[in-house]
Amino acid sequence: MTTKRVLLGNEAIARGLLEGGCQVMASYPGTPATEILPALVRFREEEGAQIYIEWSTNEKVAFEVALAAAYAGKRAAVAMKQVGLNVASDPLFSSLYTGVKGGFLIIAADDPGPHSSQTEQDSRLWGPMAKVPVLDPSSPQEAKEMVPYAFALSERYEIPVLLRPTLRICHARQTITFGPVKGPKRKARFEKDPRRWAATPRWRYRLHQELNRKLEAIRREYVNAPFNGAFIGGRPFDPSRGPFPLGVIAAGSCFGTMKELLEELELEVPLFKVATPFPFPFELLLDFLRSCDQILILEEPDAALELLIPEKGRVRGDSTGPFHQRGNSPQR
Repeated sequence: MTTKRVLLGNEAIARGLLEGGCQVMASYPGTPATEILPALVRFREEEGAQIYIEWSTNEKVAFEVALAAAYAGKRAAVAMKQVGLNVASDPLFSSLYTGVKGGFLIIAADDPGPHSSQTEQDSRLWGPMAKVPVLDPSSPQEAKEMVPYAFALSERYEIPVLLRPTLRICHARQTITFGPVKGPKRKARFEKDPRRWAATPRWRYRLHQELNRKLEAIRREYVNAPFNGAFIGGRPFDPSRGPFPLGVIAAGSCFGTMKELLEELELEVPLFKVATPFPFPFELLLDFLRSCDQILILEEPDAALELLIPEKGRVRGDSTGPFHQRGNSPQR
């Protein structure tokens, strides 16, 4: 019998950690990410799972606790709010070069608005800067499903993966379908390799080359990722029905808001969901762009997707109007 329960987005993420086989989880509290750790504690007790969980001294310490477990082959996760990743940026950048052995998930919860933060920074932009693969969920259910996917992706390419939920995903409630708890359980085993784990600049150059190769392979894999997609009127999008006067590209909570609006108004406007913003598989968008005369991009808080679209003349979004790069989508 399938179990369903109404959960916060953060609780759904915690459930995904349990189902994905997470063995070590560290966090530092801060809205909108705080509820992830206590929710995982509750699920651990319900299922009798063996997971090490800690509140760390700060985000950098939390990152390094989880990273050490991933170095030793365990599936591990760290959770923090968006400004916390600033504190953890030193090990973040280095970990992309060294890579990991066990799946390593970085959860950075953004706060467009802001509601409880110093800044409205966009964690998707760590993608091209640190060269970390990014996943951007559009609902609590999708956030849960992305967690096991991210663990598997991380292990295939031995690379950390960033999950970027926003406040309207973290604190939304949705009926969540539970899956089995069957992730791999491993004993820690550290493989000594000074050229990787303690690399000097000579070897860092080679690790950087390897990182670039990993990102290109992930970009190709993202083409078939189950989370991206184009729709019109509640159906899969068919570009042969075009041209259309307007197409909308949306990400995160903006996708859900736009989807509900189009359904309520009974408007047949092509809508493309981007859930894998980096490394972005641009070929997914080609047919969509060709079949739409004008493109509207909905995202928050910054123009991360808009930067990826080369045809600026017919694109409207955060940097080109009608929106401004501040506030969450309902405030604009």
